[in-house]
Amino acid sequence: MPESQTTPERGELARLHATTCLSMTQFINGRQCPKLAQMIVRQLNQLLMHPELEPVSQTREMYRQLLEHWQQIAAQLLEHRDARKSIVYH
Repeated sequence: MPESQTTPERGELARLHATTCLSMTQFINGRQCPKLAQMIVRQLNQLLMHPELEPVSQTREMYRQLLEHWQQIAAQLLEHRDARKSIVYH
């Protein structure tokens, strides 16, 4: 098969990768909310579980490292949000 053609799964993998990159860009450019961070975590999990991703590859390792990083970001944002909710003003 010529390289210019992609299987539906490869196209899906590329779209998921692009969507994840777009979400990360939105977050970095100021939309730093817990829901967006959680969405990025879900997308990275989907990338790691995608059947077309090689079981052992540099790409898989990159997604794994990104997942760990974004899990930390999401947890920190949730903690910060919860701490703000618990503040009582008198």
